[in-house]
Amino acid sequence: MCESEACFDDGDAINAAAASDREVGALLNNLPSAHGDLATQPIVGAAGLVGRLRAWKRRFNDPAKRARRAARVIRHIRFVYFAHADDDSLFGEYHHELVTAEVLLDRVLAARASGMKAVHTGLQGDAEERLFTRPQRGSFQQVTPEYIRWYGRDGIRRDIPMVREELAIELMGEFAYSYSDALDVATNNSGALARNDQTWLLTRAKAPISCRPLHATEFRQLAKAIEAAYNVPDGDTKVAHANVEIARRAAATLGAVMDEYVQTPFTTPELAQAFADFHSAHLQRVADASRLAGVLPIPVNGVMGWFTAKRARIYAEVQARLASR
Repeated sequence: MCESEACFDDGDAINAAAASDREVGALLNNLPSAHGDLATQPIVGAAGLVGRLRAWKRRFNDPAKRARRAARVIRHIRFVYFAHADDDSLFGEYHHELVTAEVLLDRVLAARASGMKAVHTGLQGDAEERLFTRPQRGSFQQVTPEYIRWYGRDGIRRDIPMVREELAIELMGEFAYSYSDALDVATNNSGALARNDQTWLLTRAKAPISCRPLHATEFRQLAKAIEAAYNVPDGDTKVAHANVEIARRAAATLGAVMDEYVQTPFTTPELAQAFADFHSAHLQRVADASRLAGVLPIPVNGVMGWFTAKRARIYAEVQARLASR
């Protein structure tokens, strides 16, 4: 599991990841396979077998160990591949989609486990390109909001481009706008991002590739790969049945880790239904957890912490209602 010091929850008091860990673990554990049951191990002796059974009984009867096993999440998903497939065959193209689905879903689960917002459906891939592509100073014919975003009044370039809120304040001093007008100009006449969005992109760029969260473009690519995995080409029926079920579980897992309401990205009815069911259930669990947190005493960080928790509760309930429509 990769580590990250950043958290994209913006101070929310609700641990949304914990609300679905057990369900994700149940979905990804004991995935179907086309390889049959594992070979039975030879019995080394009756006494050894009895000892192993007693040890297993003690482990299963231990409440603490049962709780740890229930909370343990296997954070990867693996499809079944056709044997003896050429790279140029139809199976080769199908295998490419399987690898894409596995890699992207692994990144989602690893990013979520390390405390990051695993998927940002509001940011396209080109937003990241614009953030890390500084325009040349000579390309500006006059002082524009985009120029102010990248360069100071003295022409010295900024280490990091201004976020939308900072740019609005700068425009208020430069052109005597009101804050609402300045924010509208910053939004529509520059590439400035909201503070949370820019922080998410900057931290995403620093994260190892194995746990790098997905932007909207990669999210659609993942959904497309899962649908391709579901539509198994003609071949081994055992592989087909296994991958259909694994793809359904992958869609359900994706719905169970999305903390903000999104419409289902799948066009296949079975996958769309699996995503919607688990997505709605997850958002409802987050809302229930936020209500429980709301009846607790005022936290040690005082009234501001209470208002933060209340804002998180209202937001979680709105997301749950959107998903239940």
